[in-house]
Amino acid sequence: MADIFEPPVLVDDAPFGVRPICCTMDAIEFLEEWPFERRSKLHACASEACCAAYDGRCEADAARKAFVAWARWAGVSACGSAVIDAVERAGVVDVAGSK
Repeated sequence: MADIFEPPVLVDDAPFGVRPICCTMDAIEFLEEWPFERRSKLHACASEACCAAYDGRCEADAARKAFVAWARWAGVSACGSAVIDAVERAGVVDVAGSK
C-alpha cells in the first residue's frame, strides 16, 4: 500500500492510551475525531496532506511528517515516542515555539 506510514506514529489517544497511526486513513480518522474547537491551521494542513497521500497526490512520508508536526504541536504525541523524537532530532520537523 502506498499510503503506509513507515514507521507508524504513536499518539496518546486519551483516555484509551497509546494508539498507532499506521497509514493515512488512520491519520485522517484521528484528525477527524479531534474536537472542532481545538483545530488549527496546522490541523488543516495535516488533514490535507493525509488526504492527498491517500488519493495518491503526494507521498505518504510527506503526510506522516505533517501529521507528526501537528501531533507535536497539539500535544497528543505519546510520551517518549521513538518515532516522533527521531524525526524531530533529524531536523525533519521543527515545531519548537510554534504553540
